[in-house]
Amino acid sequence: MRPAQNENQRPKGLSTRGAQAPKRTALGNITNNVRKQPSRAAKNAQLGNCQDENAFAQQKTFGGKAKSEPFAIFVDEEPQVQPQPQHLPEENEAMDDVENRLPSLNEAVMRLPTLPPTASIVDHENGESPMLLDQSDMDDSLVTEEMPVAPMVVDRDAFIEEVPEYAEDIYRYLLTVEHKHKPKPGFMRRQQDVTLSMRTILVDWLVEVSEEYKLHRETLFLAINYIDRFLSVMSVLRSKLQLVGAAAMFLAAKYEEIYPPDVAEFVYITDDTYTKKQVLRMEHLMLKVLAFDISPPTINWFCDRIIKAVHADDQTRFMCMYLTELVLMDMDKYLHYPNSLVAATSLCLANIILDADSPWPEECVQATGYTLEQLLPCLKEMHRMHRDAEDHPQQAIRDKYKHTK
Repeated sequence: MRPAQNENQRPKGLSTRGAQAPKRTALGNITNNVRKQPSRAAKNAQLGNCQDENAFAQQKTFGGKAKSEPFAIFVDEEPQVQPQPQHLPEENEAMDDVENRLPSLNEAVMRLPTLPPTASIVDHENGESPMLLDQSDMDDSLVTEEMPVAPMVVDRDAFIEEVPEYAEDIYRYLLTVEHKHKPKPGFMRRQQDVTLSMRTILVDWLVEVSEEYKLHRETLFLAINYIDRFLSVMSVLRSKLQLVGAAAMFLAAKYEEIYPPDVAEFVYITDDTYTKKQVLRMEHLMLKVLAFDISPPTINWFCDRIIKAVHADDQTRFMCMYLTELVLMDMDKYLHYPNSLVAATSLCLANIILDADSPWPEECVQATGYTLEQLLPCLKEMHRMHRDAEDHPQQAIRDKYKHTK
């Protein structure tokens, strides 16, 4: 239980806090030892002793521009225009001068064509104001008592899948660029101060953060992609690894979410280990390293497309989602495979686990372009990962999929 805040303190935490003090999710000190599940009830007392706050300050700073001079804000008001007498050209005035000058508003309105006759449609049940219906080009034989209205597309994923003219071209394009946005294989071996186990702890913490703020799955996959690509290029101190994760999740949320959490929320979720300025500076550095290329085709995107293409049931879909999130924990083992192949392998393994009639029917081959022989190496690795998931030290993903929803 956190001590009560005084009146001068800034309120912290999630927007859903009640009367009692909220529970935080703080990653804490990353060591080579196996980390226990982060406690949401107490603050890590050793967190402040192990953070090197000066290490990040010694990096290259981004010089800001000089403060701009203050400016005034003007409110435009319609000027009171005195009516001017209409100018009629004299007989001796040249016709080209009249034709070349800009017409006035009154002249432009007078030149508008006359609107065709309209019929009003009144909503007698609700008593709403009438709408105007153009009947100029409407044939009497086409006018019926009930005219069907096309439904509005509200699903954001349907814009790609429901347009056959572009869906195949978009999928082929993403297959060609998916290798461009992948981290380098073995990128963690180049790090001098962080290890694979530390990255696993970071991913486990980000899964909990995404659940706390109810973020989309695509946001989580984008954040992990940003982190791995950043670690492929930059050497990171272990005291700043959580800062990299927070900045990546903040950037992915701003890209994917409609209402992303504020930067203050990410400062709070790290238990005030970092400041707003540090998170924003790390976001700036991450965008420079990623060259502002922050829209890669993730495993989640390919998985959703394949599931919709084969019309899989909910149980198969949830199993595929579970397997693809387990891949995030040990992503280094799957960097040799394309993301589209990993997504296809998750569907194949889900069919095997759920005792489907065929693990990889012809419908799946046509939807993905991969045969069962092409999936076998990745399938063996994913099956081993699923078998050992119960004994994995980090259990955030398993706890997430234990929920009834």
